[in-house]
Amino acid sequence: MRGPRPAAAAACGLALALLVGGCAPMGRQTTDGGMRPVQATGGGQEAGGGQDAGGAAQDPSQAGGGLLSAADRLLLVQLRQAALWEIPAGRAAARRASQEATRKNLGQVATRHIRFDGVNRRMAVKLNVPLPNSPDAEQQSWLSEISGKSGTDYDKTVVARMRTAQGRLYARAAAVRASTRNTTMRRYAQQVQVFLNGQLKLLESTGFVTVDTLPDPPTVGDAPPPGVPGRRASPAPAATAVLSGG
Repeated sequence: MRGPRPAAAAACGLALALLVGGCAPMGRQTTDGGMRPVQATGGGQEAGGGQDAGGAAQDPSQAGGGLLSAADRLLLVQLRQAALWEIPAGRAAARRASQEATRKNLGQVATRHIRFDGVNRRMAVKLNVPLPNSPDAEQQSWLSEISGKSGTDYDKTVVARMRTAQGRLYARAAAVRASTRNTTMRRYAQQVQVFLNGQLKLLESTGFVTVDTLPDPPTVGDAPPPGVPGRRASPAPAATAVLSGG
């Protein structure tokens, strides 16, 4: 029987090489759609984290969607600490506050924290972030301060402290949403912002959030000067009109 011609043999060999090569891993998908090469390190392991065939633990900084920064981890911790002091403060206010709106709204603040604490704990497990079981020193001092108040002063103090704390946390969540390299954390930070915005609305609806209880605005150097008092500024034209030249 005559063997295959040289051209046919070469074609078969090329097809086999393409078939085998097509099954080899070429790279691993990164969190934002790019590719990074997979490098074998020996013993069946891959460089860059992950779990190998022997069950080695994954690098926690790379867990669940990409690089996890210190700011990402801190947000999870601070959400936990917020729950640990605002749940008892909200529950107490639901009983002790002098105004019905304070009792109702701060009771809801506590309830929402209880629910979201479960979400936060599950996310911490997913991203391998240890959580504390006590508020920080400043939060503990707030609890002591609030417990020593009564009447309207009680309402003012508990709302002011919660509003300050929630405002800080909202700004930190926004910073994480804007800067995180971890896709899981990016989605979660957006969820956190929605949760905290609801908390802020409840606090502000008590009527005890006033100018003197709010933090100072951030300092900026490129803001426009204020308009002329008593005169309304003309509305700016539509951006499309400016861009089209008329």
